[in-house]
Amino acid sequence: MEKGLKIDGGDRLGKTIIFARNHQHAEFIAERFNANYPHYKGEFCQVIDSKNPYAQNLLDDFSESDKQPTIAVSVDMLDTGVDVPEVVNLVFFKPVYSRIKFNQMIGRGTRLCKNLFGPSLDKQEFLVFDLCSNFDYFDQEIAESNAKIPESLSARLFKRRLELSQSVTSALQESLLNQLHQQVASMPKDNFLVRPHLEKVEEFSQRSRWNHLTEDDREAIAQSLAGLPDSLPDESHLTKRFDLLCVKLQLAILNPTRDFELLRDKVRDLSSNLEQKANIPMVAQKLELITEMQQEEWWRDPTPESIERLRCDLRELVEFVDRSTQEIVYTDFTDELGELREAEVPTATPAFSREQYRKKVETYIRSNENHVTIAKLKRNLPLTNEDLTELEKMLFSSDAIENRDKFEEVYGENMSLKRFVRQIVGLDRKAAKEAFSKYLDTNNFSGNQIRFIENIIDYLTQNGVMSPGLLYYMKSHLPTSTVRG
Repeated sequence: MEKGLKIDGGDRLGKTIIFARNHQHAEFIAERFNANYPHYKGEFCQVIDSKNPYAQNLLDDFSESDKQPTIAVSVDMLDTGVDVPEVVNLVFFKPVYSRIKFNQMIGRGTRLCKNLFGPSLDKQEFLVFDLCSNFDYFDQEIAESNAKIPESLSARLFKRRLELSQSVTSALQESLLNQLHQQVASMPKDNFLVRPHLEKVEEFSQRSRWNHLTEDDREAIAQSLAGLPDSLPDESHLTKRFDLLCVKLQLAILNPTRDFELLRDKVRDLSSNLEQKANIPMVAQKLELITEMQQEEWWRDPTPESIERLRCDLRELVEFVDRSTQEIVYTDFTDELGELREAEVPTATPAFSREQYRKKVETYIRSNENHVTIAKLKRNLPLTNEDLTELEKMLFSSDAIENRDKFEEVYGENMSLKRFVRQIVGLDRKAAKEAFSKYLDTNNFSGNQIRFIENIIDYLTQNGVMSPGLLYYMKSHLPTSTVRG
């Protein structure tokens, strides 16, 4: 639980197999775990062996990334033939005397797993705890790992909140101190990780103790208490990441740095993605704020208090953000001390947000739908070379698009301008109908087939272009015999 590989920003142990010697040994391991982590209610760590009548059901749940148990204590049953790609920790709590079987057991950790640690963060390694010298027995020369354990997401959030609480006053400070106190007060005092720090835990379990923190107090809290387990209700790691993003933004407002633009644009990019989820009732309730905070005016004079209100309003909505956009909240700025040297500090430049750039470009094109070339594209009229030249001139000389290099950096060098503009402005409905009129007039179609064509016209009117593969999808969602051919 302390040194195993973690997921969800270091807040949750990855799937783990403990190889026990026999059933009695396995039961004892699970019993000791539950004694130290009673708030998991016996679900987190469970015995899976042939003597457990529910072994198959537990194994099925263990194979699901979001189900419990997380720790499977096994006697022979998980040694071979089980494929759970999410397994990142193997604990050898028994001696193994067969090299073939030992290699098979090691194989439980070798399965690849995409996006295990976050978007584009695939499984690259697994960790083996060899408590019975099996590697020595088989003369396996594998270097021991003494890598520094990264701070968990909860610990980083705790420390940042502590820092922020000493930089603000009034209601926001009170709220931050209440959160920190609640987390410490909920730490299970009989947990073996908490017991060495029990004196500090009991001291700061008193709310009044937080009112006048000295520098020594803050250092002791950050070093001793920030990373300890608590028994508060579990929250989504995405929600915690958004909380951390907002706290960093609040600190950047109080201590202006270039990070402010980076953090601000991350929050705006998330809100831009949420704006597209207006059909979700929870998002619809906050749509006014989501739209407003994407404007420059909202960010003219932000305060830690205004960011706190934003955080409280949007933190539960981060779950609805598209997975590809979730990378925004996974990004951490790591403070590293490198070689000290004198350097000229360049003038700060605004951070570049691809999401905001796309939105600005699309807004500009829609606002210029009456431009002669764009109007032709919308009405499906052929373009001359002069039209294309005029289109390029209009786009790449505008303040919104800036220049061709910036456009190609975001959209790629091979993006067709005609296709790109058509996707944004759509196709005039009359033009779309005219394109299909000759086809419809020369064939005797049924009512369902005509509706199929009308669906295509509706799609082109909205999106301008259509992938051929989408026709098969539309066909598969219509009644049988709707489309001929």
